[in-house]
Amino acid sequence: MGVRVRVEVKVGNKAVVVPALVNSGYEAEGPELSIPVAVARELDLWPPRRFIMAEADTAGGPAHVYVLAERARVRLILNRPGEPEVECGLVVNPLIDEVLLCDHLIDALGIRVVSFGRGLWRHKDDPEGLVRQSEST
Repeated sequence: MGVRVRVEVKVGNKAVVVPALVNSGYEAEGPELSIPVAVARELDLWPPRRFIMAEADTAGGPAHVYVLAERARVRLILNRPGEPEVECGLVVNPLIDEVLLCDHLIDALGIRVVSFGRGLWRHKDDPEGLVRQSEST
């Protein structure tokens, strides 16, 4: 099943609210968000203007990705005051169809997975015993 959380992604004056896959296998050097081309278009980032072409190791093998010069603000939607927001790097991966959170961004947003298989998670500041359900795709 996997764990998906609802996030708001902001770049400049554009914003989108999307489910994002909590991907512990997506390792990065700091907070980073991978987005598909469709989300990049919604944020007015496609085609990219300033980027570095890179090769990423993915579960499906190597992929050519666009590391954008733009930074994003990602807010975890918890439906309560004080929702965490983190600045992060942006990568456009033409081979994916959903937003992916890397390991550092997962930690920075305070996401704690309870069960990947059942799609259960909690926020580090949630009251004891509160467990959240994964977002649908």
